[in-house]
Amino acid sequence: MESRNLKSRVLWVLLSIAMVVPTTFADDGDKPKTAGLECGSVFAEEHSALITTGCNSPVGFCAGGTFKGNHGFRGTSFFSAISFDPITNDPQGRQVVPGVSTYTTDDGSITISDVSVFDVARGTFSGIGRIVQGTGRFAGATGDIFTAGRLLADGSFINELNGDICVPK
Repeated sequence: MESRNLKSRVLWVLLSIAMVVPTTFADDGDKPKTAGLECGSVFAEEHSALITTGCNSPVGFCAGGTFKGNHGFRGTSFFSAISFDPITNDPQGRQVVPGVSTYTTDDGSITISDVSVFDVARGTFSGIGRIVQGTGRFAGATGDIFTAGRLLADGSFINELNGDICVPK
């Protein structure tokens, strides 16, 4: 009986060590580096339409509109596509669309280098963007923004975005 209790205690100690050691010495290489930064999650809904005024897109595809989200993240938006590239061997005919998005609020803006996949047949898209520039309250901003949206019957777009914006403390 004592042997069984000793084995149980040894097993409990080993399991405890196995659970504590990885979290104590874990490599956080896959986590964003946020030392010296203040980060916040944003969620917003964007409504936009194709525009030609101020469109500097090499393929003539720009969209402008408005967005409204949490933490005072609301204002105007502008997107300029760099290209529409078919995905090789995709039987659905989807396209990769790299571009630049700018979200401007009353107290600053962020510029995002993004890439989306556009499903031409369904009129849906989803993408990821990296914040590459910020002004005002977003000066020095970094982070990632994820998007998902669709083309509406009237030719406009609705887009949900969420992600993290980090600014220097």
